[in-house]
Amino acid sequence: MKIMWHTEKRKISDLIPTEGNPRQLTDKQYKDLKKSLNKFDLAEIPAINQDNAILAGHMRLKILAELKGDHEIDVRVPNRPLTKKEAEEYLIRSNKNTGEWDMDALGNFDVEDLVEWGFEENELSFEKNDTKKETKEIICFEKTHILLSFPPEKLIEIQPHIEEILKISGIDYEQASN
Repeated sequence: MKIMWHTEKRKISDLIPTEGNPRQLTDKQYKDLKKSLNKFDLAEIPAINQDNAILAGHMRLKILAELKGDHEIDVRVPNRPLTKKEAEEYLIRSNKNTGEWDMDALGNFDVEDLVEWGFEENELSFEKNDTKKETKEIICFEKTHILLSFPPEKLIEIQPHIEEILKISGIDYEQASN
């Protein structure tokens, strides 16, 4: 049967953390998530199996319980019990299958805000100013120029090599001294 999700109410204390959940948070991620929950509450609701086993949202639930104590929240519940394999897969996919950032679009945000909202400055590969990226036309040259610098007394030593190179069709030669 195809899995369909619906929203129900559950008390946090009735939800069962998945044993061996591999998801973890750094101290910074914990603080950032706590700030988010303080400001926006539980906007992304946890997913559970029909037996109240948490499939996604372990960290949100832990922090929410610390902030507000045990209370009733919305949770997503499947229309049928997930198999052990399905539950394990969703546990991993809910955190692993995330998108990448479009750095050009992200560059339209204020860097200080992005850092405040959880980014590390080293993750932000664009400049901290509002200047638009300059597009430069790539010009294909018909010739490549090579500059050789050497003391004048070496010219006699190099001259035979230059003469060999000049035998190749299409090569021009220009000499200057300073």
